Amino acid sequence: KEHGRYFFPTLAGVGFSQNPFRWNRKIRREDGFLRLVWGMGTRAVDRVANDYPRMLALSHPQLRPETTAKEIRQYSQWYIDAIDLQENKFTSVPVQEILNPDYPELRFVVSLDKGEYLQQILSVGSLNEKDKYVLTFEYLTRDKNFVNLMRTALRRLEDVYKTPVDVEYTVNIIPKYPDPEYRLTMLQCRPLSQRKDAGPVSIPNNIPAQDMLFRTHGLIPDGKVEGVRYIIFIDPRKYRQISNLTAKLESGRVVSRLNKLLEGESFILMGPGRWGSANIELGVRVTYADIYNTKALIELAVAQDGVVPELSYGTHFFQDLVESHIYSIPVHLQEKGAAFNWSYFEQATNSLSRLLPDDAYLSPYVHVIDVALISGANRRVNILMDGNKDEALCFLVEGEWQVTQNQASVSTF
Repeated sequence: KEHGRYFFPTLAGVGFSQNPFRWNRKIRREDGFLRLVWGMGTRAVDRVANDYPRMLALSHPQLRPETTAKEIRQYSQWYIDAIDLQENKFTSVPVQEILNPDYPELRFVVSLDKGEYLQQILSVGSLNEKDKYVLTFEYLTRDKNFVNLMRTALRRLEDVYKTPVDVEYTVNIIPKYPDPEYRLTMLQCRPLSQRKDAGPVSIPNNIPAQDMLFRTHGLIPDGKVEGVRYIIFIDPRKYRQISNLTAKLESGRVVSRLNKLLEGESFILMGPGRWGSANIELGVRVTYADIYNTKALIELAVAQDGVVPELSYGTHFFQDLVESHIYSIPVHLQEKGAAFNWSYFEQATNSLSRLLPDDAYLSPYVHVIDVALISGANRRVNILMDGNKDEALCFLVEGEWQVTQNQASVSTF
């Protein structure tokens, strides 16, 4: 549609007939998943710094990783891709330049930004030029006609292709009373494409007990992480015993320094409960900027006094993890079939003092395990994840690996 000098569809994005991203146990893979943007779909297809599509689990469209108005605002779309008819070129425009009370589909794509909370628009007649908007697509998540249209389209295509599919689509909204109409256009459909480290995996059942690091079930994505040399491990049992608030805060800061120091290396993060939580008692306080080089973020649910902590499934920075292809793996040690090789982590040499001498005092809590150092030069860690079986296995493996020169043996951070 033409809107002033710009031309763009109301909605566009990418859809998956099988949901590859689950952050809540309620979400069903088979109901599908959308990455949804306002305007041209390029912002849903490609990673764009500091700009995010709406992630829509079609089994529970109103369920989102973010909970507070601040988080929803942060993980929203700030720019729209469109064709500039005056300049005859493709361009990116701040959404606030186009969003105004005169935009016909306004109430279907935005919420009013009231500062402490976001409010759905009930009547455009009450709006004024000073109002601020956030692209939430909240109306669409509540409209069964839209949700059923997208879910049905994905299911039918999967039935015809006889395999899970991903699609690129546009949707134009035709405002009508009492409900709008939706005009769906499929731009592309193909068998579900995979990341090079994703796709079907076969989890072996013959790994020696001493080589198995953990096995877990529940909300497991599809994929694999191979050739991990370093494990940054914060023991949940010791972390909860830290009485000094400063030491807990410094644990997160050490993770940030290690993230920078080990850039170019292959490492994973393992630690207690809810990574990124504002409540430091529930997990390590970090932001995405502190962990962006990791291959996987592993949350450990270890019972205390019979109470099992709730995991965040990476929801504090879930969209950043998705956009950066970082796996979030929950480990529920209390569940049937779960296992964790505590002895390996307890007996492994801690390399923290070697890498960050000034932070050696945190060695009782923060462990840096150099797998090649303690298990052999040709040993690394692999993680295999089977989303269909909801199972993940982390284990030691032997092979030939590319040697990376560590950035620093003595801290400069």
